[in-house]
Amino acid sequence: MAVNESPTPTLIGRVAARLTVLPPEDLRLVIDFLDLLEERHAPQPAPSSVARIREEAKRRAGLLKDVPREQLAARFAELAEQVRQEAIEKGTAVEGDWVGD
Repeated sequence: MAVNESPTPTLIGRVAARLTVLPPEDLRLVIDFLDLLEERHAPQPAPSSVARIREEAKRRAGLLKDVPREQLAARFAELAEQVRQEAIEKGTAVEGDWVGD
């Protein structure tokens, strides 16, 4: 069968007939294999272009243009603390203050 060719009813019938004689544990393997094939052939989202990322960043920034800078800074600090606490809980926190790159 060619790559883009649809399976014929005869081929589908042959596959179905062969499946009817498999034990249940083998049918589970067939289903798992079909799931894997579906994942491989699922359409992948297109990678975002730099222009699209910039456009989205500008859009999001526009949504925050009326929020006072102090409020944004406070929210940023709050989120940073949440991330730090998660890292401590997971044992991945780095000791000491950030000194920069």
